Amino acid sequence: MKNIILVLCFLSFSSMSKAQTTALFFEQTNEFLKKNVTQEGKVDYYTIKKSPGELIYILSNIEQLDTKFRDKKLAKAFWINVYNLQVIKAVIDNMPLVSVEKIPGFFDLNSFMVGKQELTLNDIQNIILRDLFFDPAVHFTLSNGANGGAPLLNRAYMPKTVDEQMKQQATMVINSKEYFYVNKELRIIELPKIFEWYKKDFAVNYFNEIDFINLFLKKKIDNKLTVETYDFNWSLNIKP
Repeated sequence: MKNIILVLCFLSFSSMSKAQTTALFFEQTNEFLKKNVTQEGKVDYYTIKKSPGELIYILSNIEQLDTKFRDKKLAKAFWINVYNLQVIKAVIDNMPLVSVEKIPGFFDLNSFMVGKQELTLNDIQNIILRDLFFDPAVHFTLSNGANGGAPLLNRAYMPKTVDEQMKQQATMVINSKEYFYVNKELRIIELPKIFEWYKKDFAVNYFNEIDFINLFLKKKIDNKLTVETYDFNWSLNIKP
């Protein structure tokens, strides 16, 4: 496993310049997403491709940023936003395309600098967000550039509200039409592929995948159904 100098260092120090830089990152990310992502979570890749300066500026400013954050919520919000911005950057760098699945190494070989460290999308998702925070709701915040994933929020995740934003996003996605399918006769439920890929995030001890979605469902379902998964839609989540 890559040796990443992480991320959370709950120390009793403060730095005015670091605080200003971090605050500026959230402010700029928020404005960028509001301008370039629809309410439905589709991304205006063509417009960004034509004028990528704003995105490049935001990402260049975090290359040297001190990421030893003492605030856990700040760290969580920061890395979710970084992941989503880097996905957008990787897409526009490879346009035209119809699917990120067609780009070799999109998630695990394409690297970039954050906080003086060379990282990939998989590093952020798996080593930082999943392993460090262990919150399965993070899967509903990360844009992977595909329509099969959760829609991208058209504003930044913020340190003070990140947990509530994650809860709202998971609730919206899980309660959306056609997110899962139940065959009552065969007693089968079909869930998105992420419940197979990241099964250990959703099913722990006696807590299974259905127990997890029941945390967010307005109308609970039987947790004794057999879980199956349907194919992932890798088509690009591009603004029509």
